Amino acid sequence: MKLRKLITAVAASACAAAVLALGASAYDLNTDLNIFWSASKTVPGTEFIGVQDGAYITVTYSVDQSLADMAGHDYWCIKPMINDSGWPLVDGIAELTPSEDGSSYVIEPDSTSITFTIPEAHAEHVEIAGLAFMGHGITLETLTVSNEAPVVDTPVVDTTAPAEGGKGNPDTGVEGMAAVAAAASVAAGTMLLSRKRN
Repeated sequence: MKLRKLITAVAASACAAAVLALGASAYDLNTDLNIFWSASKTVPGTEFIGVQDGAYITVTYSVDQSLADMAGHDYWCIKPMINDSGWPLVDGIAELTPSEDGSSYVIEPDSTSITFTIPEAHAEHVEIAGLAFMGHGITLETLTVSNEAPVVDTPVVDTTAPAEGGKGNPDTGVEGMAAVAAAASVAAGTMLLSRKRN
């Protein structure tokens, strides 16, 4: 019983440490970039440790959907710049789509985040100076830097189609019964081992 308590305590500590580590790299942006190109948000270089090694930057945001009906403002974009003299654009970001004039990156109106890596030519500069963000039609929420590639949810599609004019195989539930039988077998084995130990 004492061993079980010890294992539980260790697991709880590990979970707490993992949560703390995840939270430590999130930076609160909380900035409405509006539509006038006057708002901006800077993030210090200390937040970008690891971008020289290809760390992933994820920016979350909300999109102003009402701009779809506003002539001349029906577009959404983000402009990551090096937080240094003149705020030069971080160009060449492979994971993002450049705007038509190449001065920013396109944001899809139904999206809520982007993930990208800093091109090697800018990485050291970003680690030292940080980034500044401007944009149009979005409100920045958080920025996270991670060494792990983002997990992309890909829906599972059943590509097996029944033969033309024929019926597919009926679902007999045999697989489910096999799983239940296997679980019962494991439980019975566990009970036997437990009785022998007592």
